[in-house]
Amino acid sequence: MDSIFVRVRFDVRDQRQEEFEKLVFALRQQANDEPGTRSYRWFSATDGSYLVIEEYADSAAAMAHMERAGDLLGRLTECAMAGAVELHGPIGPELREWVGSNPPPAMFTDFVGQDPEDRG
Repeated sequence: MDSIFVRVRFDVRDQRQEEFEKLVFALRQQANDEPGTRSYRWFSATDGSYLVIEEYADSAAAMAHMERAGDLLGRLTECAMAGAVELHGPIGPELREWVGSNPPPAMFTDFVGQDPEDRG
């Protein structure tokens, strides 16, 4: 399975939690209708911190989500600061380009190194 995983932590700005949560619900509903979105889950902590973990079929599906959700994501970042942003999996060139035009996330591509026991 060549899924792309995205993990982003958000810290909500003062007095914006209700607005942030409404946007999260809208994003979640939108993701439910996207054929390449395998999983789109939000988690919360008591201190106004939120975490989203997303799984997409491939880079094209991740890009389709980013494009479709552009307005909502822009409004979301007005309500909260994105902290740690991580991408995992076989990250294609379009997604790499998108990443390059946004705040710098950490990218973890598939590990294809040699098994230490096979090195002889």
